[in-house]
Amino acid sequence: MKRTLSAIDLGYRGTKAISNNGRQAHFPSEVGTERKATFSLPGINQMAFVLTVDEQTWHVGETALKQSDYSSGRRDPQWIFSEPYRVLLCAALSELHKATTSTSVVTGLPLEDYTILADRARGVFLGEHTFKRGGRKQTVTVEDVLVVTQPYGSLLDLAMADTGKILDNPFSTGTVGICDIGGVTLNLLVADNLEEVGRWTQGDGLGLLKAIDAIARDIKANCQGFSPKTREVAAWLAQGRFPYQDKDIDIAPYAKPHLEPLVETVLGRMSEVWLEPGRYSAIVLTGGGSVALGTMLKAQMNGVYANVTIARDPVFANVRGYLKLARRLWELD
Repeated sequence: MKRTLSAIDLGYRGTKAISNNGRQAHFPSEVGTERKATFSLPGINQMAFVLTVDEQTWHVGETALKQSDYSSGRRDPQWIFSEPYRVLLCAALSELHKATTSTSVVTGLPLEDYTILADRARGVFLGEHTFKRGGRKQTVTVEDVLVVTQPYGSLLDLAMADTGKILDNPFSTGTVGICDIGGVTLNLLVADNLEEVGRWTQGDGLGLLKAIDAIARDIKANCQGFSPKTREVAAWLAQGRFPYQDKDIDIAPYAKPHLEPLVETVLGRMSEVWLEPGRYSAIVLTGGGSVALGTMLKAQMNGVYANVTIARDPVFANVRGYLKLARRLWELD
């Protein structure tokens, strides 16, 4: 029987996961407890996401944002030891696997946290995870776990075939810089022939969320009776507009004053860490933050760095690479 594989990225802003069974998941990394009983027409509210773990009922993702008094909203690395983190893991497993089963997982951590937390994170993933969703109880047993540095997944997505076979291209054979922009992380990783180069690799807590928070405040100040949430602004940046009083409003005037300085800061970090831009055969811009910043960054990097590429569907680029690595580890002979 085909081995079940899972690729899971539990990010501060969103949880992304895919499996070799063809299923995938993407939902806000929000967990909350029930505020009060609510009614939905049977069979209509298919998006409700309620999970029971250790006899405690939790709302997850969009359901948590709509129905809960409390949502996790964590932005610190220690959240991987919290109950909401474990609930998000169970939620991802419940999206990928619809029955009691076992699986092998590849996941990732930000560069800044990897050395200290990789073994601890592996311990959180390993073992049995029992939960109930929609009245159906199931157990998913995680048999094997590999924890990699987060942006390495985006490199593997470009350097590997879907089967996990390594391709012969500049991403697998050259010196490649990966700029992974998350909510509260900026990962600058360099790999040479797929081997990470520590002295040109650095992670910190820059990220996009502070800029998104500032954009939300400006929209609130200028649009009466409107107080947008961070998750909404992130989605609007990708769309280029936001809804207000039944109209579509251009978000650029609110976004540019905060995104342009962030682009300059990211470029400054690159110049500090990647001292010899002529050394790199390719640069990859990835992560959810590259949806908002990728085009502006690429415009300023062209001519300084060779082959600047914005990852395809950058929100999912890391987990696609994780799954390819899982296939190489546990499916290929």
